[in-house]
Amino acid sequence: MRQVENKVENVPCNLGHKRYDVIIIGSGIAGMTAALSMDSKLKVALVSKGSISESSTYKAQGGIAVAIGDDDSIEEHYEDTLRVGRGLCREDAAGILVKEGPDALQFLLSCGAIFSRNDKGMILTREAGHSHRRIVHYYDYTGKYITELVADKVCGAGHIECLDHSFLMDLVIKEGRCCGCLVMHQEQPVFLEAAVVVVATGGYSGLFARSTNSSATGDGLAAAYRAGAVITDMEFVQFHPTAFTTMSGEVFLLTEALRGEGAFLLNSEGQRFMPAYHPSGELAPRDEVARAIMQEAIQSGGRPIYLDARHMGGKEYLARRFRQVYGKLAQNHYFLERDIVPVAPAAHFTIGGIQTDLWGRTNVPGLYACGEAAATGVHGANRLASNSLLEGVVFGRRLAADINDNLPVKKNRGAAITLSDMPVYSGDVKVLQEKMETVAGAMRQGGALGTLLKWVREQKEYRRHPFAASAYHTINAYQLAELLLEAALLRQESRGGHFRLDFPEKNDEKFCKHIVHQWGKRAAV
Repeated sequence: MRQVENKVENVPCNLGHKRYDVIIIGSGIAGMTAALSMDSKLKVALVSKGSISESSTYKAQGGIAVAIGDDDSIEEHYEDTLRVGRGLCREDAAGILVKEGPDALQFLLSCGAIFSRNDKGMILTREAGHSHRRIVHYYDYTGKYITELVADKVCGAGHIECLDHSFLMDLVIKEGRCCGCLVMHQEQPVFLEAAVVVVATGGYSGLFARSTNSSATGDGLAAAYRAGAVITDMEFVQFHPTAFTTMSGEVFLLTEALRGEGAFLLNSEGQRFMPAYHPSGELAPRDEVARAIMQEAIQSGGRPIYLDARHMGGKEYLARRFRQVYGKLAQNHYFLERDIVPVAPAAHFTIGGIQTDLWGRTNVPGLYACGEAAATGVHGANRLASNSLLEGVVFGRRLAADINDNLPVKKNRGAAITLSDMPVYSGDVKVLQEKMETVAGAMRQGGALGTLLKWVREQKEYRRHPFAASAYHTINAYQLAELLLEAALLRQESRGGHFRLDFPEKNDEKFCKHIVHQWGKRAAV
């Protein structure tokens, strides 16, 4: 693979140009938190490829994990995070995550959040992998609620300019430093220049045909990879156990809070099976629940697995507590108080991302990352439920604090945009998604992984391509799939969100470490 400074083909001559102090790409909770936490004297661009409803944050149902209960402690939240991370958590990062959790909650409260509560205060629920009730939530659409509140604050902040419908094409590097990015803004090419750039574009679960976040296409991660950023942990993908397929074919998440409040999983014979797989039953870590569901389905010849909430209360309670889920299921003729609901795992959250330090800095000067796009190390091999929104707020705030204190005085003005080589893939994204679903899902096998990796590489060539979002969408998908497959093939063990049928045991001696990718270099274990 050829190392190039800027990997941009066919840059149009009518390129627009705008200057800022800070550019934040991505308008989920991490990006918006970072923007609001910037010094108001800085001119900030908040770049979004679509509407706020397309972000993974908006779709999050469960809540935000914070150790504030009378029977809980920051130490126990920390231990739960490490245990679920299966030996690969960065301990100092996980420590920061849980210690700064109460401050992150206070930030959301300062934005106007009023979470579900009763006369005793905020209602805390429990989710998979947690030893206590510590999930602060707003019914079953916490992400939507938080996103809309924080977005209102962003819109009212005079130092933030929102650039909606702006697709990231590439980051721009000059003399080894990130100094901006190329975007297609409302179908017009624009060079956005700044002293620093923050990638907060979310994950890459949209690489799979069955995903709860199909719009999470990893574009920021791919651009950072091409810019020379270190990428790590690409093989670790979290498949949410309980996703429902609507009559229209939409994959819709059934919040983990249902199991947290007592819902059971039943096999095709109507038997509860999770206690036979894990002592925590339905509240086992997500990776183990997802695999148990798949194994039960295989044993039954492919018949459905069901979620059963009929014993949890009548319609009044279920429709009130799980408003969004109840309404969606009712539209599809399922009623929680009456019916068992067919569920199956779906790609939900990706742990791999742009490697950062504890302040969001990457190895590329001027380039930061936060949220699901970043690999802070807090999740290890498998994310603890509801630590994702927490991570976005905690590290979005830390990143902003570092930029506020260390923004370069001298800015790179007038960076040249040059034509260079980059890989182009001739394949179809939908075909890739179907293949990834079959081969690189919750259960993997080395031979199939190798065959698919070979096929992906055969789609690659170096040639000119249109300067268009559709072309970059294809390039990004195939590049990230190649990284994921290569890492999954190299990790000859099973750990967290990565399970190999041919290597079903965890191997700490050889693989208690991270797999790292960087442009122009061989993957390192």
